[in-house]
Amino acid sequence: MAQNALSLEVYRRLRPEGPLHLPPHAHPRNSLVTMTLEHVLNSAQLHGREPEIVLTDTRRDYTWKVGMLPTDDPQTWRAELRLPSEPTIVRYHFLVGREKVLERRQVDGHNRPVYDQWTEDEFKIAVYEADGMPADWTKGMIVYQIFPDRFAKAQSDAQAQAAMRGVYGHQPLFKAWGDMPEAPPLGRDFYGGDLRGIIDRLDYLADLGVECLYLNPIFEASTNHRYDAVDFLKIDPMLGTEADFDALLEEAHRRDIKIVLDAVFNHCSSDSVYFDIVGRYGDKAQPETLGAYQSKRSPYYRWFKFGDWPHKYDGWEGLGFMPEFVECPEMEEFFLGKEGVTAYWLQRGIDGWRCDVADDNTDIFWRRFRRRINEIKPGAYTISEYWRDSTHYLLGDMYNATMNYRFAWAVRGFLATDDITPSQMDDRLQTWLRDTPPPAVHSQMNLLDSHDTDRILTACRGDRARLKQITAFQLAYPGAPCIYYGNETGLEGAFAEDGRRTMPWDNLDSELHTFFRQAMTTRKASRALRLGTLETILLDDDRRLYGFARRDGNEIVLALFNGGAAVAEVALPLAADEAGYYEDALGGHAPAESRDNTLSVQLQPHGAAWYMRVAGG
Repeated sequence: MAQNALSLEVYRRLRPEGPLHLPPHAHPRNSLVTMTLEHVLNSAQLHGREPEIVLTDTRRDYTWKVGMLPTDDPQTWRAELRLPSEPTIVRYHFLVGREKVLERRQVDGHNRPVYDQWTEDEFKIAVYEADGMPADWTKGMIVYQIFPDRFAKAQSDAQAQAAMRGVYGHQPLFKAWGDMPEAPPLGRDFYGGDLRGIIDRLDYLADLGVECLYLNPIFEASTNHRYDAVDFLKIDPMLGTEADFDALLEEAHRRDIKIVLDAVFNHCSSDSVYFDIVGRYGDKAQPETLGAYQSKRSPYYRWFKFGDWPHKYDGWEGLGFMPEFVECPEMEEFFLGKEGVTAYWLQRGIDGWRCDVADDNTDIFWRRFRRRINEIKPGAYTISEYWRDSTHYLLGDMYNATMNYRFAWAVRGFLATDDITPSQMDDRLQTWLRDTPPPAVHSQMNLLDSHDTDRILTACRGDRARLKQITAFQLAYPGAPCIYYGNETGLEGAFAEDGRRTMPWDNLDSELHTFFRQAMTTRKASRALRLGTLETILLDDDRRLYGFARRDGNEIVLALFNGGAAVAEVALPLAADEAGYYEDALGGHAPAESRDNTLSVQLQPHGAAWYMRVAGG
């Protein structure tokens, strides 16, 4: 994913002052890289000090310096250096005379985007293990996220209600399919979605173009979201049986659809078999069968951090109903051992894990997690949930991918909320691409929304044209795009729980569904869209226009986006071997034939086009 000319021009334009350095993209361990620093002061202004680089291997916490050499350009200096022999993040800055030169980056934000803010920090190079990069099957695939209670229901209301349990002092609330979620949310409203419901809709998902399902937690739990496990080795009875789970795996795999489960290895329910705050498990006469809250002789007592046992203990985000684990050897063995949770479900047939609140466990824990996966099922897909820069997780010894909120906030800011210019979006995306090991780029879970955000249609202020446009961008960009269930039928929601609405199977939006199906199946069939190179080819801040090319061999796709409210005339220069007749694979724009190595097209307001060359047009 080399920086192309137009993106490089943007990088320079957005950083007009002082010495300029374009960081190298991520490199394999032990690589040689060349560092260049431009716009350096002349020799007299350097006060006799030649520029040098101060580097730190962050995993070793070790620092060294490299002197730079002059080039034919008196304002440009260069140095070649070797990167460390083990995966790490190398952070560095330049010393130019008495000046410390740092990187200027746009602030991405965290669980909400941040726009129009810049920060200065150390430059960085990700140093990765080439043998630890994602498996080929994960590259460019289309992921579909399901919140199990709200997607589809095969059981009767009576069957669902019979499996409900109390939710931390609140009576459970069973709601009719289609009713709005409870607000304010208490995690106690259930609709009865289940695994058999998902099985019944697998043909729908396959027809839509889905290649991998990411399921929010399905283990026995108290709440509707199930991020508070009661038992990590049992399917929640409200979702179905062990046989239902096996059938889901079998039927999904028969349709070439992979299954990824949610790993919540940082905390559990206070009602769990491990903590057991109400004393429902074990035998009081045998303390070794009890939960940590019930006895210090419990084998689980060491799993939790008590201040004043039993009433004071650490809970996730301070929440007492979700006590946090301590990474003691016994806890680690339970999750990561040969017969632990990670291995158990992989051996049952799942294809990967999405790991909740990854930064709340230690990096050492996740490296051991990855080693166990490599022993049990090499090539399984592993995704971190980390809302900030996740580069340190992607070096080949922890995760394959991350839930890519950096991508979401960048694309939303341009196409959904009009908060940034095309140049600013391109700069954010190019920064992410430099940070990420090139062999991992096509496996990143590029999302627009999730169970933890507002819905993308709501972010687009209900504008269906914007929804189609931003989805077309997501599906055309390098990565593994993740569609949140119901986006293809226009589900809305102003906040996380509000967006967890039920799938309206009796009233699907046929127009949106048709668009999603066409875009998803087109991407699935196109090597250029799945695995092709990337080049920014159109960037017009005044008219809010942006475009990029995806190429693979003789296949070329020109993905064009008009973020403005007026029709836009666009003339795109083509290479001599790219001339020909082009059609919009999304069907919204007229075909065009190049003239004099230029393709002239007209983009509709908030329109998206995938111009693909057609033989014999």
